[in-house]
Amino acid sequence: MSRLTFIAEAQATIIVTIAYVILFVVTFGALMPIQAQFFDWLPMSISLLFLPHGVRVLAVYLYGWRAILYLLPGHLVTWGYLRVFLESEQGIYSALISICASFLAVCLVFRTWSSHSDSQLRSHWLLIIIAGAVASIGNGLGHAIWYGSQLDATWITLMLGFFIGDVSGLFFLLMLLIAFNKAIRQHGAKSS
Repeated sequence: MSRLTFIAEAQATIIVTIAYVILFVVTFGALMPIQAQFFDWLPMSISLLFLPHGVRVLAVYLYGWRAILYLLPGHLVTWGYLRVFLESEQGIYSALISICASFLAVCLVFRTWSSHSDSQLRSHWLLIIIAGAVASIGNGLGHAIWYGSQLDATWITLMLGFFIGDVSGLFFLLMLLIAFNKAIRQHGAKSS
């Protein structure tokens, strides 16, 4: 591996890790406490705007199979946070289930495991949302199988809550990226 390739891979890993961790902290530290004020009947494990799911799906969309490696450090950091500070009983394999579900969903919807250009975001937004929805369902099923959960009414209710949070988080991030790309293009056209 050349030095430039190593630097590019390290930069992508750092960017994805920082994005995942920051949006995880924003979700658990700010959004979920606000949500609890209005939806106190919801379990604290459900976020109606789960931004990290958007990072997973968009990372796979933008980086292809390499996103699996880029996502691991962020997942490990947030797993540690959940384990230490929130006393979560989720195992380390939860991260792998979530990453694999996102990877497989994007591969299924786009029928490739290669990366896509960020300039294609605007034209692919609906397919990205569909991939995020499939990833959310796959993530829920993967966790149910791994932890031996019953596929009953309680599980379906939790899955619906996670599904809403995952898809809305992805949609929110996707719209931000599209707006950001548009602003960059407009700024580039003005300065030319």
